Amino acid sequence: MKIKDIGRVVTGKTPLTGVNEYYGGNIMFISPSDLHGDYLIEKSEKTITEEGLKSIESNSIDGISVLTGCIGWDMGNVAMCNSRCATNQQINAIIDFNHKLVDPRYVYYWLKGKKDYLFSIASVTRTPILSKSVFENIDIPLPSLKIQERVTKLLSLIDEKIRKNHQINDYLAPQSSMVA
Repeated sequence: MKIKDIGRVVTGKTPLTGVNEYYGGNIMFISPSDLHGDYLIEKSEKTITEEGLKSIESNSIDGISVLTGCIGWDMGNVAMCNSRCATNQQINAIIDFNHKLVDPRYVYYWLKGKKDYLFSIASVTRTPILSKSVFENIDIPLPSLKIQERVTKLLSLIDEKIRKNHQINDYLAPQSSMVA
């Protein structure tokens, strides 16, 4: 089944950078650098205001989304977001999922393992680009919802353990320098 048949694809947009009132609010503005790390984005490097979001309203995201970097060497980096946010134009977001067909977490895990495939179907000039039309026509094999939920439950447990290990490492790193 094609991505466009399981949800709606939205390509991000950047509010005008010369308008200071658009930036520094409490709404996440996600860029490719935010796609490195945990599977669930809860904080972004940049934020925008309500006014900034209104200026790009047709590209805003409200609810569960799967975000995929589609330009440059960040192509294929994937994350999820469960909050209201916006992304820049280097990210395609899958939103408005058909929950009768697909668990969004399954789409996240499937795309996460397809970085090489995404590069292979991208147009390559100086910078690889995966257009929205190519992205939304990617075929995703969909097992039953029951199997999707089992797969995502197992992979979510692994991701949670990885996240906890990172927290432990972040806590212990400064401790080790105290000994030296």
